[in-house]
This record gives sequence, structure tokens and C-alpha cells, in this order.
Amino acid sequence: MNIKKYIIKKIRKILNTINIKKKYNYKICNNNKFSDYQINGIIEISKKEKIKINLLFKIIKKKLIKKKIFDKIKIINPGFINIFLNKQYIENIINIISKKKNFNIKSKKKKKILIDYSSPNVVKQMHIGNLRSTILGDCISNILNFLGNKIIKINHIGDWGTQFGIIITWIKKFKLKNKINNLKIIEKIYKLSYKKYKNNKKFAKKSRKNVVYLQKNKKDIIKIWKKIVKITTKENQKIYNYLNINLKIKNNMGESFYNNMLFKIIKDLLKKKIAIKNKKSVIIFSKKNFPLIIQKKDKAFLYSTTDIASIKYRYKKFKINKIIYFTDYRQKEYFKLIFYICKKAKYIPKNFSIKNYYFGLILNKKGKPIKSRKGNNLTIKKIIKLIYKKSKKLITKKNIYNKQKINRITKKITISAIKYMELSKNRKTNYIFDIKKILCLNSNTGPYIQYSYTRIISILRKNKTNTTKSIKNNKFYISSELEYKISKKILDFEETIIYTSKKCKPHIICKYLYTISSLFSKYYEKENISNIKNKKIKKSKLKLISIIAKILRIGLSILGIPILYNI
Repeated sequence: MNIKKYIIKKIRKILNTINIKKKYNYKICNNNKFSDYQINGIIEISKKEKIKINLLFKIIKKKLIKKKIFDKIKIINPGFINIFLNKQYIENIINIISKKKNFNIKSKKKKKILIDYSSPNVVKQMHIGNLRSTILGDCISNILNFLGNKIIKINHIGDWGTQFGIIITWIKKFKLKNKINNLKIIEKIYKLSYKKYKNNKKFAKKSRKNVVYLQKNKKDIIKIWKKIVKITTKENQKIYNYLNINLKIKNNMGESFYNNMLFKIIKDLLKKKIAIKNKKSVIIFSKKNFPLIIQKKDKAFLYSTTDIASIKYRYKKFKINKIIYFTDYRQKEYFKLIFYICKKAKYIPKNFSIKNYYFGLILNKKGKPIKSRKGNNLTIKKIIKLIYKKSKKLITKKNIYNKQKINRITKKITISAIKYMELSKNRKTNYIFDIKKILCLNSNTGPYIQYSYTRIISILRKNKTNTTKSIKNNKFYISSELEYKISKKILDFEETIIYTSKKCKPHIICKYLYTISSLFSKYYEKENISNIKNKKIKKSKLKLISIIAKILRIGLSILGIPILYNI
């Protein structure tokens, strides 16, 4: 149950009874030091509606106190309403919702949403710069799917364009076609060829010609291109599979997919006078944004042309309600312009929901972005190996001797450490990549949440209790202040999931999972459930930790993180 939403609805109804129809932005704060919930913003309503503040307070208090969910309501100067929940009502709600599938959390308006994420460039190994889009996009697709929306996942891989002209020119020049049999070799060739492209005008000219030949489907060029794409996507899929990323090769719909549509797009935008010819190039000018080239002098297309074509195609083909992109903040203005063009050209309706949820950069220890073309980049494969090695050391200290078990647990902790490192950070901020901090078992990390869940499972096993049966058959009673705090946090779960989905900021749910895990840790230290003789009290406490386990299991699943053990 979303208590905050419930309070907002009730206040709206109360205001309607005194003919206040306007929707005001009064705030409901929970976990207040002085109460369970606090309402502020009522003074603004009284001023604008010309109602005496004391009278308005009395009306709200009188109507709210009639609801069984509230125990006490206090008016506090300079204009706050403090609300205290009824403990028995909280118990009843928890006993009811805990039995429901996923705590009965679901979206009222289910949508068909297309999510564009990950999008690594072909010819290169997936590197640290690909982590954010990949992990954020996958987590948000999990949340939106959990709420009942239909999700279409697209991996818009960079399998077209200038980089292919560069690498193919090098491969043809040195007759390396039969030597490109793994991604490391392809990446090495690309780095050498890119350097040549930057410093040799003749080589650069040939590379640009080969881009045009690629776009015109020249046979020998296409053959090399297909081989490079196949090798790269196969390697990328291994990374996705290892990290529990729900992307498959069938989700790949790269830049090349839209190649046959690009001439029509150029023609249409020129016809609609959205684009103009300028010194043999085709350009779109906008008062709000920078000029955008959609076709070069040599007739080659750009990323922008492909992005416009992709939006037009996706809207028409999939009949979607919304499109979501995950890109870094440097592309923020670029996508604003792309969306503006698509709406102006009527490829999507003006009111169509299309969002770019941009994110910050992953920085090195000097606070600078890690670049991929300079040869010193940290690949995701290398990150996995580094964290796996450190995780294994951590596991072997826990007196586990079965090799298979060690490897299985180590893999799960590695996945958790990498994903949670990303998801626990505010999407909009930059952060420094630090391996030392992400395996800590007493702070806000993935392994800490996994460990909390494992502790609960250990207690339940010791007491021969199954989480599902305990939740279904036992009755929970609040018997301490700490249990009351945990109960309120349980009621916040729905609000946390909904708010995370709206803002597309998974750090909100990470913070929640860390808080409830920390509360359980205090509970674990205080309560020795196994030694309780009173069956009623014992069953109540077992049910409470079973509910926490259910929350952690759902939360970790949404984050794409595996649990270490099950019951």
C-alpha cells in the first residue's frame, strides 16, 4: 500500500468538499522525526483560496482522524500537519499485502514501452563506458516489466558508419581479411587504423569512400563488415549472459538496419523544408539547437540520419506508447534536437512520450573520463576478472571448501558488485570507479544486500521455516519500536518502486534495500528468534523476517542481481 498516495487522495477529497477543485502541490514527507508522515504546503492553499489557516487545519484534521489508518493528527506551527499511523491498522495491511503476489504492486495504466539501451560500438570490446547504459537500461526494463508494462528492448549497436570505413580500408590495404578471427585482433586493427585516419589525408579519403561503398552495399566491403559484426556481437553476448543482462542477439537492431530508409528520410525532410541543401551537404537548422548535418558532401549518412529513421520506424512498427533512451549527458542536446525534428516531421505525434534519461560519466582516479581509443581503456571483461578474483578471496575466507559452490557464489557476488556499484549511484552524476569499495560487507553495496538476505534464510532454515508458508500462515504483530520502524519501511516498498520507475533512477530502490537491510541487521542483533519459546511471538517474528526476505528477493531481482541461496 502506498500510504503517501493514500493521504494525498484523502486530502484532495477533503478539499473538494469545501469547493477547492484546484490541484495544489502540497508535500507529504515520511519518516519525519516527530511523526510518521508530515503534510506541508497547506498555508499556500489558505492564502490562495482566502480561507483562514486555522479553519482549514481543523477541517483537514477532523476529516482525516475519522479514517482508521490514522491514530493521531497534530497541527504544528508554522503550518505543518503531523500524522501518526494506527499500529493495529499497519499490522492488518502488512498481513494482507504480504500474501499477495509482488505485494500487489502494479501499474494502473499499463503501457507498451520501447527501451533503447547498451548500444556498444562494433569493432571494440565492451568497455567501462558501456556499463551505465547497459545496466541502467536493463534495470529500468525490469522495473517497468514488474509493474505490468509490455517492454520492447532494442540494442542499437554501432554497426555502421565511419569506423567501418577506417578499419575496412586497413584490412584491404594489408590483406588481413583471413586474420580477423577474434575481437582483440579487430580492436587492435581499429586502433592502428584510427591513428592513421587522423594523421594521413590519403588514408582518410579512402576510408570515407569505403563508408559510401558500405552504404551502397558493395559486395567485398559487406563481406568484411558482416564478419566483424558477427565476431563482435558474439563476444558482447557473452558479457550480457554473464552479467544477467536481458539482451539477446534478437534485440540487436543496429544502425545498419535503417540503411535502406535513409534516402527517403533525406528526401522527405527536404520536401517538408525541415532540411536544406548547404554546399552539397544536407543540414537542419533550428533556432533552439545547433545545426545538424544529416548527409555529407560525399553523400554519406550520419548517426543523426539513422536516429531519425529509427524513431519513425519504431513508432510505426511497434505501436508503442513511449520510447526511452539511456545515453550519457553529452548527448542530451543532440537527442533534444532529434526528438524535435521527428515531431516537426510528424514521424511521431507532438504529445508522444519520448525521453532521453541521460547519465553521468564513469571517471578514473584523477576524476577524468576513461576514453576508449587510447588503448588504456578498462574493458568489462577485465573488470569482471578483477572483481571475480577479489570475490573469490572473500569467499574462501568463509570456510567453504566445495569448489563448485565457491565458483557459483563468487560469480553471483561479482555480478552483484558490478551492477550495484552502478545502480546505487544517482544516474545524473559522475562517479569514480573504485574496485576496493564495491565488495564491502558493511556498507551500501550489492554483496551487503545479498548477505542480509542470506542471513534471513539461515534463520528460517534453522527454525525449519519456509518464507512462503510463514507469510501465508503466520500472523504478524508489532511488539517493539524497532518492529514498528521496519513495518513502516515495508509500507514504503510500493512507493519506492513506483517513484523509481517514474524518475528512472535505480539508486532510489538501492537506498531503500540498504535501509531495510540495515534495520534487519539491528533486529538480528537484538532478537534471538530461535530461543523464543512463545509460539505466537516466534511465528510473528519469523513472518516479519520472511517479509523482509521477500522484499529483498524482489528488489534484487529488479536490479538484475542473483540471490546467493534460496529456501
